[in-house]
Amino acid sequence: MAKLLTLSKVMPKQNRYDSVKARRSRQAHGKDIELLARCLNAWNNLSGVRETRARTMRYCMGDQWSDVIPVYSHGYVEYMTEREYMQRRNTTPMSNNVMVSILESIAGLYAKQGTEPVCFARDNDSRQLSDMMSATMQCNWQTTYMQDVLNHAIKDYVIGGQMYVRESWEDRMLEMPDAWTEYVEPDKMFFECGSDPRHEDISLIGCLHDVSTEDLYQKFARPQYNLTIDDLDEIFDIHHDSDESGGYEFNDEKRLSNLSFDYSNKGKHYHRVIEVWTTETKPRLQCFDPIATNQNDSYFRVDREDTAMINSLIDLNEKRKKQYDDAGTPEDERAYIVSEDVADKYWYYTYMAPDGTILCKGETPFDFKSHPFTMKLYPYINGEVHPFLSNIIDQQRYINRLIVMNDMAIRSSSKGVWMIPTTVLGGKSPADFVEEAVEYDGMVFYTPKPTMPQVKPDIITSNAVNIGTNELLQIELNLIRDVSNVSGALQGKTPSAGTSAARYAQESQNATTSLFTILSDMETFTEKLATKKCMVIQQFYENGRKIFNKDGLNTYSYDRLSARDVHFKISIKNAAASVAYQTQINDKLDFLLQSGAINIVQYLQNLNAPFADKLLASVQEQQAQLEQMYQQQQMMAQQQGGGTVDENGIVQGADQRNVQQAQSYLNS
Repeated sequence: MAKLLTLSKVMPKQNRYDSVKARRSRQAHGKDIELLARCLNAWNNLSGVRETRARTMRYCMGDQWSDVIPVYSHGYVEYMTEREYMQRRNTTPMSNNVMVSILESIAGLYAKQGTEPVCFARDNDSRQLSDMMSATMQCNWQTTYMQDVLNHAIKDYVIGGQMYVRESWEDRMLEMPDAWTEYVEPDKMFFECGSDPRHEDISLIGCLHDVSTEDLYQKFARPQYNLTIDDLDEIFDIHHDSDESGGYEFNDEKRLSNLSFDYSNKGKHYHRVIEVWTTETKPRLQCFDPIATNQNDSYFRVDREDTAMINSLIDLNEKRKKQYDDAGTPEDERAYIVSEDVADKYWYYTYMAPDGTILCKGETPFDFKSHPFTMKLYPYINGEVHPFLSNIIDQQRYINRLIVMNDMAIRSSSKGVWMIPTTVLGGKSPADFVEEAVEYDGMVFYTPKPTMPQVKPDIITSNAVNIGTNELLQIELNLIRDVSNVSGALQGKTPSAGTSAARYAQESQNATTSLFTILSDMETFTEKLATKKCMVIQQFYENGRKIFNKDGLNTYSYDRLSARDVHFKISIKNAAASVAYQTQINDKLDFLLQSGAINIVQYLQNLNAPFADKLLASVQEQQAQLEQMYQQQQMMAQQQGGGTVDENGIVQGADQRNVQQAQSYLNS
């Protein structure tokens, strides 16, 4: 008898792989040791990047003699810092910090621009929402002090070649919840990615948090996480009756040697919490509704375990089928919701304790369907990180060596040494003669030749030997300017005599051009974080929330329903508060006033000057007085002349000179 086969045995099986469920099956007692080991490996892989950043930070902040060097002595090798080595040789380690001036010049060049986000609706029918969303973003930009965060980020980007921020929706400072952008220390970040300069190939990203005991209870002692305060005390080994206090001094805790993956370096009151976001996969249904009103409803995905949603879609198709049957619609004209099986990739977050205990987990709660971090690495060619200022360290080290060599040459030269012949002692001992003479640095006693009996004491002073340190120092300073492209014109230094204003302006422009890549990276970084901030605002802002315009006078009422499904393009423009922007506006207003296109009132209403408001009030008061005087002249003319008006429209008996003067002020 032939074996009976069914479709389930001969048809290919559908993919039902779920990465989260597969890893959960390998977990034990609520711990994810596999994910914890993956995070630790990612953090260890960035150890070289952290060491490079720490070394560049030391050179920028003044500690330029802390590099560890091998010292060979008596047949063995001893490792010590350059500062210790020089102090053992009775040499003072001296430095001339040139790197910090380059850092401040680049940071000042960016801060002077004063940028802010501007929103443009991608849908032509929603352009009227652009002004409201731009005002909302700019209000949040000012409320959360984003410019201060970005000014700090570019310094870290130049020093360490990295900058990271994290977007969140939080209630801070006892105010209403808002979209906050938190700057994350690069030493506490870890990730897995390839060599994409846009960093779109990240599969794991996370950071280390130092959470106080109060914040730990507030964030994780919740029923939805099945955790209580007692559970957290047991997980993190918290003892409330302990008086132990630990940790390092404020600056010492930031040192790389005091940083650990497992525990906080701030003291017993803080606890290490590991936040990690990973890309996971699971089977889902890719659905398409051809008659949906917007793009979000046209393409959507449904979890295969969401039976309620699947049944509602089936009922909707059945309802449409009945309507099409009643209307006699042909089969090829009927619009049903169709679906196909896909292996969906999505972002999944996990908060863990240092021992791998899971505190909370779940799919990304954000509408942008990704992790909340925005990152930028420099230059990230071949997937490598090399800070901008690390290229100048060798020149800085050589400058320090030249300064020390010049100091040693000056110290080794003779300065004020007495040469005293013994014939002038007159029977006195050299010690007695020294007490009577003016004491200075040193005295040398010698016996002159018999042919020179009348030799007197002489003071010998010699100049330091010129070993070429001044020339070498100038060469190194020129090399630093060539390597960093930060010239004296960009730093605002006084030009040499004979330098024209046009040439000085051109030198400043050329220096700005050479640093355009760093400024362009900052613009791209700002656009990415502003895009996530905009989507967080669209997701969480309540309807009717008051939004103040950038001038602080006009207000908008946030329309949540209208802006919810609109995709906005974020562009970073010069802020209205920047000096360059205000100067451009004032120049344009001067031109319009001189050409007669606007009057003095319109000019003062838009002028960016400290005296504009006071002058505007004075002009408006004068205009009100002139208007009142003009009305009184008309009333008097009508009373004296019987109120008759001639064929030219002139009231008989009125003082026409006063009338013309008042009219000119009113029309100006």
